[in-house]
Amino acid sequence: MTPQTLQTHASTGGRLVSTDGHVLPLRAMRLAARAGGGLARTRVEQRFTNPHAEPLHVTYLLPLPADGAVVSFAFTIGERRVVGEIERREQARERFEQALAEGRSAALLEQERASLFTQELGNVPPGAEVVAELEVDHPLAWLAPQAGEGGSWEWRFPTTVAPRYLGAEGRVEDAERVRVDVVGGDQPPRLTMALDVLDELVPQARPVSPSHALRSAQLEGVVHVAFEDAGRARLDRDVVVRWEVARPEVGARLETARAAAGPEHARAAHGLLTLVPPRAP
Repeated sequence: MTPQTLQTHASTGGRLVSTDGHVLPLRAMRLAARAGGGLARTRVEQRFTNPHAEPLHVTYLLPLPADGAVVSFAFTIGERRVVGEIERREQARERFEQALAEGRSAALLEQERASLFTQELGNVPPGAEVVAELEVDHPLAWLAPQAGEGGSWEWRFPTTVAPRYLGAEGRVEDAERVRVDVVGGDQPPRLTMALDVLDELVPQARPVSPSHALRSAQLEGVVHVAFEDAGRARLDRDVVVRWEVARPEVGARLETARAAAGPEHARAAHGLLTLVPPRAP
């Protein structure tokens, strides 16, 4: 397979760009997360369309939490769903290029930095919709008590790829893989969010955000959080949500799980115990 150079386009990261310069515009992005006990699993879903009359080979830079781990990824191209498998980088690249040589649609996800991944799609059919899906496990941040507030958990997720300092020309060998352009003005793609908080909040407390206006409702012990103005959030900053949980006494939460029947150690149960510092002078 002959390497091709990407043409330069101003971008906020919300686009798929083909090797010949064609662009697949981002139509929508959605975050769906469940958080509790100091951990979160977040599902990222992004929808693109190929408005062109020919199949495309495209790449896409995706920001993810630097302390997170990708647990699954998949692409739906038209009516075909491609589910990812974890392999060494060289082996994954070889399988990807072999699939393209055979005329099949294929997808590849590679980590460039702790918080930056490259997704690559080959043989995207004309007129097809592309849905990129990833699930990430990442820890919540603990915010120590401040004046008038107890300790809180913080869920944070990036939505855009920011420029990185690369130093003098040639200093960073793979600079082209992480370089992005910045475009001014408002961009049309919008973000929606559905966050389920499993922790028990202190009385009268509600999730708050320094980045977005929120609305929340509690149902059967779960606090459901979304943007106040659904579908209007822009992809220009991290999404940050905080909820207060510290009480006068030490808090404790136990999560248990058991592997599905079949694998080794399937009979063993696993537990995650999280202790929350008390609210005290």
